[in-house]
Amino acid sequence: MPLKYSGPKPLISAHGVTFDLNKEDKFIYLSIVAELIQALNHEYEGGKRYTYLTSNKPLDTDRIIELIRNNDPLLDQEIKERQKIVEQEIKEELDRAHENKVLCEEEKEVLIKNINLLRDYRINRSVNKTVYYSGIASLAHIIQQGHIDRIYAPMFPKFNHVFHSIQGALVKLHPPIDSEIEIYEQDGHLSVRLDILFRT
Repeated sequence: MPLKYSGPKPLISAHGVTFDLNKEDKFIYLSIVAELIQALNHEYEGGKRYTYLTSNKPLDTDRIIELIRNNDPLLDQEIKERQKIVEQEIKEELDRAHENKVLCEEEKEVLIKNINLLRDYRINRSVNKTVYYSGIASLAHIIQQGHIDRIYAPMFPKFNHVFHSIQGALVKLHPPIDSEIEIYEQDGHLSVRLDILFRT
């Protein structure tokens, strides 16, 4: 399944479909994750500071998947496994809807139609989420292997979100790596900094 934007998490009921706007599709962060991989995945000389200028527009989806797949050879397998899990969840929801004794026939029919209507939407969201967390895990390993101790970025909510995800991935490494996020102002512009705290 190709990468594409789906939208927020759907909440499906017998009365319709609403969307949880707090649970955004991970697709919107994928370009940043891929650009960070592109920026950080190289040899390092001790004490040298590296600068990478992000592009003004998001990377195309083929480039995103290529960068993330290059660092996770099992990505396609992980996507297939995630798709199977979501398809099984949808099947179980449909089974429960068919067997539901509380809903009237009309409500039951609406619920079943809504579940089927959002099948591809939900599968696509799950693919985007799998690719996102694969990229985040790759970034944590790149940081660990390169002993990268600090990453700066403009203070946009998407960068902040990605940095928080990287923090979560760093503490799952063996040994775990602590980190701190700091938002600061410099020359009238807000920036965000991820400090990686390697144990000595």
